[in-house]
Amino acid sequence: MQKKYGKFYADWRDEKGARHRKACSSAKAAKRFTRKMLSQAASKKDQPRATSRRSAKRGPKTRQATATTTTA
Repeated sequence: MQKKYGKFYADWRDEKGARHRKACSSAKAAKRFTRKMLSQAASKKDQPRATSRRSAKRGPKTRQATATTTTA
């Protein structure tokens, strides 16, 4: 909220991220309007969906022993 020239401005962003302002006659009205618009935009935003299960963590890399024979 911002006060300017005797007016109180409600300040919010919509679901697309665009900034909006509206002049109100009182600070209480500006705060109420801001809360209303923020809750309205939050309901319109795309809600997060359930994600698929994560794969199990892989263990540490181990080096396989190679069979080598040496002839002396």
